[in-house]
Amino acid sequence: MPQNKDHDRLFKELIEVFFDEFLEAFFPKIFQSLDLSDKKFLSQELFPDMIEGDKKRADIIVQTKLKPSGGDSILIVHVEAQSTYQKKFAERMCIYCMMIYLKYRKLVFSIAVFSYDKNKEEPDCFTFGPPFLTTFTFRYMKVELHKLNWRAFVESSNPAAAALMCKMHFTEKERVQVRLTFLRSLARMTINDAKKSLINRFFEQYLQLSEQEEEALMQEARNLPKDEGKKYSNGRIHSMIAGLKKVSNKELIKVLNKVLNKEKPKLPGRLHGRCSNGTWLSRRLPQSPNWIKTMSLT
Repeated sequence: MPQNKDHDRLFKELIEVFFDEFLEAFFPKIFQSLDLSDKKFLSQELFPDMIEGDKKRADIIVQTKLKPSGGDSILIVHVEAQSTYQKKFAERMCIYCMMIYLKYRKLVFSIAVFSYDKNKEEPDCFTFGPPFLTTFTFRYMKVELHKLNWRAFVESSNPAAAALMCKMHFTEKERVQVRLTFLRSLARMTINDAKKSLINRFFEQYLQLSEQEEEALMQEARNLPKDEGKKYSNGRIHSMIAGLKKVSNKELIKVLNKVLNKEKPKLPGRLHGRCSNGTWLSRRLPQSPNWIKTMSLT
C-alpha cells in the first residue's frame, strides 16, 4: 500500500487524466448536466487548516460549465481524495469549499473520494449553529470505494471505474477475478498506450497478486472461450492467450507487466526461441494498437 503522499499523487493523477470518465462512472446525472468541452484545471490552492493548524492543498479544482438549462454557467468542481479516516473531515471540506468560493466567487460542487478499507460511515455534510438553530449546512457528494461492489463494473469500459475497482469491496477469493476483469476492461478501451499504462500502474499499486494467484490468473485467461475472447477488442485477449500457451507463466507475466508499464523488456531466451521474429516486442508493442494480432509463436 502506498504511503499517504504517494496515494494522494496517484489519485490526483488518475482523476485529472480521467476527470470526465470519473464523473460519468460515479455521478452520471451530474455528468449529464455539465459541459466539459472547455473545462479548466485551476491551481491547487494552499489553504490554512483551521483544524490542524497547518496548510493543506486541495487535491483537484476544475472549472466547468453547466449546460444552458442549468442556470449560472460556471461551476467549480472540487475533488478531495481521502486515504485515512479523519474525524473532522467534513469540516475541512467545508473550509475548502468556502475558500474556493471566496477566491473565484462561483458556485462550488464538492466531492470526497474515500479509499481506505475500514467500514466507516462517513458524513456528507457539515452543520453549524447553536442547539436551538441550524444556521448553516454544507453538503458534498461522496464515493466510498470500499462499499462499492466491483461486480457492478464488470461490463464497464470506463477507465476510471476500471482503475478504482482495485479499491472496491471484494473477498480474498475474488482477487484473481478482479484482476482478470480489469485486464478485460483494459483490452476493450480505445485510449492510447500512455493512458493504459497509467491505469495499469495505479491498479497494481493496490492489488498485487502473489505468484500462486498469478498462475491462477493465467489459467483463467487461457480458459476464455474463443467467442468471448473475440468480444474484447476484436479478439486481442484470445489471440494473446492462444499464442502464448507454450510460454511459462512466470516469463509471460514478467514480459506483459513490463509492456503494460511501457518499459522495453529483455525477452527470456525461451520466448526468443518461440518467436518467429524475436524483435516483435520492442518494435511492435509501443506503436501498433493491433500488436497482439501480429504475434506468431510455434
